[in-house]
Amino acid sequence: MSAVAKGKVELRSSEVYLEEEGRDPIVFELSTIEPIGNAQNQPYARLKPATMDSTPLIRLDYTLYELYSVDNEDWPNITLVYSFMEESAVKFTYQYELQETQKTAEPSVMLDTKLKPQRHGFIAGKMPLAILYAGSQCNDQALDTLRADNADVFRNFAQLPFDQQPIVSFATSSESISVGPGAHIAVMFPADCVLHLPHLVDPEIHYELLSKPGLARSGLPTPPSEVIDTVLTPHDVHDQDLLKGEISRITQLLDNHELPFVLKLPQSASGMGVFKVDTDAQRADVKATLATQLGRMLQQINESNHHMRPCSLVIQRFIPGTTMGLSLFVTKKGRPIFIACCDQQLDGDGHWVGCSISYKRQPEFKEAYRDISEKVAAFLHQKGYYGPVGLDVITDASGNQYIVDLNARVTGSYHLGPLAGHFLQRGLLEVTFVQAYFLYSRAAFEAAFSDEIQKGSLVISGWAHAESTPLSQAAINIGGRDSSEVEERLKKIRDFAVPDRTM
Repeated sequence: MSAVAKGKVELRSSEVYLEEEGRDPIVFELSTIEPIGNAQNQPYARLKPATMDSTPLIRLDYTLYELYSVDNEDWPNITLVYSFMEESAVKFTYQYELQETQKTAEPSVMLDTKLKPQRHGFIAGKMPLAILYAGSQCNDQALDTLRADNADVFRNFAQLPFDQQPIVSFATSSESISVGPGAHIAVMFPADCVLHLPHLVDPEIHYELLSKPGLARSGLPTPPSEVIDTVLTPHDVHDQDLLKGEISRITQLLDNHELPFVLKLPQSASGMGVFKVDTDAQRADVKATLATQLGRMLQQINESNHHMRPCSLVIQRFIPGTTMGLSLFVTKKGRPIFIACCDQQLDGDGHWVGCSISYKRQPEFKEAYRDISEKVAAFLHQKGYYGPVGLDVITDASGNQYIVDLNARVTGSYHLGPLAGHFLQRGLLEVTFVQAYFLYSRAAFEAAFSDEIQKGSLVISGWAHAESTPLSQAAINIGGRDSSEVEERLKKIRDFAVPDRTM
């Protein structure tokens, strides 16, 4: 039994019993996953990197491997392929850059690109994970950089027990990705460079499910929305007069909508490509942005993607209320498994920068979002999708729930579900996830926070360092018995981090 504030936490099998003075015990599940059998005899191999003897192992309650096995007659033959930089996409195009001003060569952007496979691969489990360094140059200097990046990855996954570490491989081109016989790949985002590989989910359907117009047309409960489709054909986008006329037509449609509203580009993530418009001045600013950038977006239309409507915009009524990030797993038979429900944290530009979870409130959230979870699972199953899902749900003053974002992929807060047992066994009921920049190495950071790491209140789920500067970026999870204890530990990390960076 572990002491916690004015109560105690006990881990019994797959359930946690929270007992507080003067109250009946609260019982809630760590996971809805039932035992799936013994796969210890399955052959697999992976590199076992050296790790600090003083770093305790972090055992997850479950991994993606176990989740993919639920309602699956066979053990899943799936290879995760994570790639986050494809600069020459033709078919599957994304528009985050219309709102993002940073250059892709800047150290902070490069670090974020390196960090994502670590963050999302942290909960993969014992399944193959191929990390694709798109656009890599095969010279000696670049290979040295790749070796250092690979070491970051292995160092991160070495915190996990050997039977929960992914089977990692690295590729500098999509042709060098190794997929076993009968295996299918699961990706975060459909990409041109891996189209030759067999996919778990049809890439065109996956692209539609990730799109904002796809959600608006889904029939799921969403705020009232208008989808703006372009009238241009692949041939038309090369006619400058037609292009200018279409840009003018689309931007003028923004004048027809009552304030406040939200404009969404077709493919956006982490709040990038989403514009909240509260005033006429903001409307004018958004129109000016579209006027200068929409032409480039429309010129991405071609014969291979025109049928997928890659440039359709969404104008959505803004609904005030409480927004929560819900993580689910949709099984092969279409059943929703509740993973976690988190508060999402946004910066001043509305971009996602982190999240927090109250493990004590998870049973309440699981019940509150049960109906909408079942609707989402049924919709995705009908489309042929199964796998991890994240959705943002806003609840208005009358208690109505609306889906404002749907991501058929692993999201930034997904790992907090599998980490529940790690924190709860230590009496830590509140956890915040942040990304921060440091001018220190991982070893220096771990030395400074050795007490928190040893006690399990701080978990590093990703660490990447830059080649040309001492800058590093880390994905950090901070637990506490209550929110004030979390904030106290966050302050210590902020004091250690680079000022004026994400946190």
